[in-house]
Amino acid sequence: MSARGGVLERDMKALVLAAGYAVRLRPLTLNRAKPLLTIRGRPMIDYVVEKIEDVEEVDRIYVVVNDRFFDDFRAWAERVPTSKQVVLVNDGSTGDENRLGAVADMHFAVEKERIDDDLLVVGGDNLFDFGLREFVSFFAEKATSVGLYFSKDPQLIKRCATVELDPTGRIVLFKEKAEKASSNLLAICLYLLEKTSLHLLKQYLEGRGSRDAPGYYIQWLYQQIPVYGKVLKGSWYDIGDERTYREADRLYGRRAEGAES
Repeated sequence: MSARGGVLERDMKALVLAAGYAVRLRPLTLNRAKPLLTIRGRPMIDYVVEKIEDVEEVDRIYVVVNDRFFDDFRAWAERVPTSKQVVLVNDGSTGDENRLGAVADMHFAVEKERIDDDLLVVGGDNLFDFGLREFVSFFAEKATSVGLYFSKDPQLIKRCATVELDPTGRIVLFKEKAEKASSNLLAICLYLLEKTSLHLLKQYLEGRGSRDAPGYYIQWLYQQIPVYGKVLKGSWYDIGDERTYREADRLYGRRAEGAES
């Protein structure tokens, strides 16, 4: 599939990053992968797949996982409610000491599965309540795109990538984990990569770029090709520690209670 002039031509694939070991969430993640931790009784990755389900252009969801929790993900994949094909990609790692890193996992999945379509990349630990149709339409009008979130939380800003845009929405500054942010726009782990740019993952890694945080790849990528940012409105949680996990669980609980009343 290519995106030109606002018209999408099939196909598009989705890639969910779920191979990390979440050491900051231990002991919760000692025996369970972070994306399989439950939010209101459901694995948090269910909510990610639920959002991808609404993107009709996506016909297959790849989930890159590690070897340690592969069997748990296989059990999950057998019952996850989606009409799309779910394919698990085992990166072979067994612990934090030999993990590939998120960017290397992206490249691994693209190479192993021979992905040759535009690619929607989503972090398996990202919870958000906005739909993805607006983001896909933006990508169709522009090119490779990053999902953005507006925040005034200085601690959150430090943990994420800060972004500046020109009037067309093109990224003109992207700084991963900046000590002093120049913007309230944060990049979240939500990307739409044109299939013609997927080969740049290999080029980046061969240049010894960081194999872990995907933001470092985008920080490099926007200097190679045009990359655009789309501000998405709603709630968003990057589940990085137990406090955020508990907060997200409470929020989704209140929503469930509101829907039932």
